[in-house]
Amino acid sequence: MKRTTQNWTLDTLKNELNRRKEVKGWIITQEHIHRRERYFMLDGGALITDQDREVRSQSISAKIFVGLPKAGRQGEISKKLFPALPLTPQLDSAIAAARQTDHQAWSLPGAIPKELPEVLTADARMAEDLEGVMTGLTRRMGAAVARRRPTTFSSAELFLSIHDHELHLSNGLVHRSSQSRIYSEAAYSFTRPGADGKPHSDEYLNTRWAVSLDDLPVEELFDETSDRAEHSLDVRKPETGRYPVIVDADVLAALFSSQLTQLSSMNAYHGLPFVKPGDELVPNASGDPLTITLDPSLPYGADTAALSEHGLIQTPFKLVDRNRVVATATDKRFADYLSAVPTTVRGSIVVDPGTLSYEELTRRAPKVLEILQFSGLFVDANSGTFSSEIRLARLFDNEKKSVTYLKGGSLSGSFRENFRGARLSNRPVKRAHFSSDAPTGDGYYGPDFALLTDVSVVG
Repeated sequence: MKRTTQNWTLDTLKNELNRRKEVKGWIITQEHIHRRERYFMLDGGALITDQDREVRSQSISAKIFVGLPKAGRQGEISKKLFPALPLTPQLDSAIAAARQTDHQAWSLPGAIPKELPEVLTADARMAEDLEGVMTGLTRRMGAAVARRRPTTFSSAELFLSIHDHELHLSNGLVHRSSQSRIYSEAAYSFTRPGADGKPHSDEYLNTRWAVSLDDLPVEELFDETSDRAEHSLDVRKPETGRYPVIVDADVLAALFSSQLTQLSSMNAYHGLPFVKPGDELVPNASGDPLTITLDPSLPYGADTAALSEHGLIQTPFKLVDRNRVVATATDKRFADYLSAVPTTVRGSIVVDPGTLSYEELTRRAPKVLEILQFSGLFVDANSGTFSSEIRLARLFDNEKKSVTYLKGGSLSGSFRENFRGARLSNRPVKRAHFSSDAPTGDGYYGPDFALLTDVSVVG
């Protein structure tokens, strides 16, 4: 990718912001990304590269605070800035937009941290040789595809990237960090004759994010995708009813992540659903008591960080202890609003495991439904409800000692209701997820499965 001509530097930007008397403070973030992308297909029974790309990009954004005539109020704006364009018009536009907003005043910390905690955020193998890692992973994917299977390999993708971040605050803080990210995707199809004598086919797609190579089980991903594709035709619709339901770590990560908003001072300030310290997270819980910690020190977590966006040191912070809420996540902004002490607000969600194995979870009731994949899970952070169509599931009928694969229908539930009697597995796993519209990732380290109770399923 051709680099754009840069008309100004970060120092120019900082000096210009400091020169403007109407600007009370600012947060500047810069990100450089080195990204490798490969798309794979099958040719002659072997994995080949269909597309191969290398991308280098840069982005700069600034959050600008300006004074307003009203006491105790300030204007704020977040603006993406383009180094290839003249700086002055961009700042003029941003400041004018900030003046049109009206927020309660708050300020960045007055002190700059001197000794920061050491955190592991970038896999050294990727940081030193991204091309070599791409070659090695491609070789492993080729070996996985070469295995004899009843299914047919459809496609795969592999994205590797190094994100170099800089954080500059108007209080003088400058912090640099780096993070590695890995995305892998595999798809297999399965074909067999139907009752009408015609071939019937279905495809199963599986994805996985990671920060470290050690957390990306390539072979397991391909094996699991092929196995589920093979069962995708041997299915029936679930019967309508209420079931004990097993969900995996990816679903748990999404459910716990949405629940964190109800443990934040942001919700408390805005009058949104909020669970205060001293209350039970799940009212009248009878299952495994939940203990939840926000851990920014987790090695190679999706949101492992030494500092918050506001320049405060981040350390492990327990929010829930055996189902009892013990603290509120509060950043500097809402700490000023509520006259509170700021706390850790970044980190992976760490959930203490339970005592049961996966096999024991499948035998906890006469019939247990396990969700293998949703079509797209929708979670409402304010109500705690969740729902989705069922892409693939299996029903353990422990009275008949049978396992039946299911597809179709929908599932819906509520965190506060369906976690009431939940049981957690005893094996912790790490999960990560990144999206293009969020500057940080979502991390999870906790039970690989949970058995939720009395979940509504419509066939």
